[in-house]
Amino acid sequence: MDQPSSSASEVSFDQYVGRRFEEFKRYINWTPDDDDCSRRLLELLQPHFDHVVSDFYQEILNHPAALRVITGGEQQIERLKVSLREWLGEALLGQHDAAYLEKRWRIGRKHVDIGLDQVYVNAAFARIRGHLGSVLENLEELSANERDLLQRSLNKRLDFELALMSDSYYKEYQSRQIPVNHARLGQQKRLALLSRDALAGAPLEVLYDQAIAYLTESLQADYCELLKFVPEKNTFFFRSASGWPKEILGQSIGDLEVGSYFDIILSSKDSMEVDDHDLQTDLEYPALFKKQRIVSSIQVAIRNENEIYGILAVHFRQHRQFQASDHDFLVSLANILANAIHRKGIENQQRQSEHQLRRLIDRLPAGAVYVVNDMLQVNQGVENMTGYTREELNSLDDWKKLLVEPEVDESSPGPADPHAGKIQQSEVRIQRADREIRTIAKLKFESAIDEIWLLHDITDSEDQRRQQLQAERLAAIGQMITGIAHESRNALQRIQACTEMLELEFEPASEEMKLIGRLQQAQDDLQWLFDEVRSYAAPIVLETKPVDLIATCRRAWDQTEPLRRNRDATLEISGGRDVTLQADEFRLIQVFRNLLENSLAATPDPARICAEIETGDSSHIVITLTDNGPGFDETVARRMLDPFFTTKTKGSGLGMAIASRIVEAHGGTITPVSQAGSGAKFIVSISAGGIPLR
Repeated sequence: MDQPSSSASEVSFDQYVGRRFEEFKRYINWTPDDDDCSRRLLELLQPHFDHVVSDFYQEILNHPAALRVITGGEQQIERLKVSLREWLGEALLGQHDAAYLEKRWRIGRKHVDIGLDQVYVNAAFARIRGHLGSVLENLEELSANERDLLQRSLNKRLDFELALMSDSYYKEYQSRQIPVNHARLGQQKRLALLSRDALAGAPLEVLYDQAIAYLTESLQADYCELLKFVPEKNTFFFRSASGWPKEILGQSIGDLEVGSYFDIILSSKDSMEVDDHDLQTDLEYPALFKKQRIVSSIQVAIRNENEIYGILAVHFRQHRQFQASDHDFLVSLANILANAIHRKGIENQQRQSEHQLRRLIDRLPAGAVYVVNDMLQVNQGVENMTGYTREELNSLDDWKKLLVEPEVDESSPGPADPHAGKIQQSEVRIQRADREIRTIAKLKFESAIDEIWLLHDITDSEDQRRQQLQAERLAAIGQMITGIAHESRNALQRIQACTEMLELEFEPASEEMKLIGRLQQAQDDLQWLFDEVRSYAAPIVLETKPVDLIATCRRAWDQTEPLRRNRDATLEISGGRDVTLQADEFRLIQVFRNLLENSLAATPDPARICAEIETGDSSHIVITLTDNGPGFDETVARRMLDPFFTTKTKGSGLGMAIASRIVEAHGGTITPVSQAGSGAKFIVSISAGGIPLR
């Protein structure tokens, strides 16, 4: 149809073309990924344009019906080759602007002008699709995933081009039919419907039945069938049919043998017509046809360049004079089905590859996480590692809830090429669903659009390393204490005797007595430090009994009264009612007192300390202590349990180390949590039995 001349009509025309453009893009599921494939497709396929174009016009020379539209001889063919190369480049580049749409619309109208039947356009597209697809298939530089992505995007482009040209062709053709050929118009509508449903991704079974129904309705056929070819058995089976008995579906109708009826159909480049089966004695057609007294038939192979999918056939029990439009309709249906089968095959291969990859990733001993647009996909290893299901780990926010402390971004500036990606290694601590704290080694592969994490639980190896280091330190301290103990004890006793004798020589209020008091205090401090180190190095022996956990926390708080005198400090205990465990009460009081004393020392008034007791898991009891002080950073958190580490100006640095040993003796752990500026946080996890199972 010529573009209307009035401005109002031009708007109407543009609106129609724009609406059809968007409709076709939606049907073929055009996505931004397809836009991203444009340059890559052009880069890979453009070097092969000359071969595709030469093959295209050589094939035209073999078809008189197609060749008759070329009236300008070799010169016209050379001009058309240039135009075809340009069209291929534009189709792959995919710049879908107004000029692009108008040019495609003009191509469809031109085919009507020169009398080129649309069936040859459909066939030409199938040939071009086969050549370009074969090029992609044989490019060894492509990975399987990239090849599948490019193949699907190529098919969408060719489907889109064919849909636009076909729409223009049929619109123009219909406008020129005086009077309108209603039968052919009905066929064209049915082709458009089938093509639309195929582009929309309808199941093949639906498309098969739909094609048979359209054939039966359009040609008023007595019998129609779609025979599916099964290469493994070299046999054709009834897949969909009308007119035939229902029980025939799924049955074999014959094998593909050289010179057989089916071999002759497949060897024909176009549809094959049998005017009268009884008179055409050179064909040995199936006995089933004779049984049903079939007289006239047309059939066509459903195939692409490399594969045979089946045969589409229509039969009549009386003599039928077939029109060219009947052949065109049958061939067009077969081409639509062939393209749909080819697309489904690629989609099935992609799904199978994705399924195999998913199974492989799920069976990895390490945890694997795929991150895109802040959404997560995790494997079974992550589920086992965290105690949460993949449905509960859907997003980055879900992951962050597992972290004991915020993850430190140790990434360096990315490379100049955003697609090159970068690799980062880190360690994080998470709290499992059962409240257990675990240390996870994380290897992150990050690109511009997504991330892949590999996670490995290193808690046990870290514990073993720490325990070995602690054992070595304890052994060294023990040897040192043994050597010092003898000499220091005698020296301290001599100092004590001397100071007591000096006290007898001076008045109680004299300056000399003050100096003696300071000397005795220094002696006491030295004795305390000696006892602290000896206590740390000595084996911990538990004296267990049933212990009320809340009462134990309260007793520890009571023992901090000298530190709280004249201060605004409170302890709030929540949860844990009637929680009793088998433990060493004296040792647990020592642990909680140490934690409370640290909070009181670091927190200015008003000091607010909270202890939350949780018993959700039957194997462990978790006590979380927090305060409103300044907290500590990650560096301090990682070293806090090391012997002799302290941030105080006065102290041995053994208090937290001793507390950690006591908790470990009870089958638990202490975890300092870094939340600098938001107060200190300690997670104490104790075996519900109080002592570990051996």
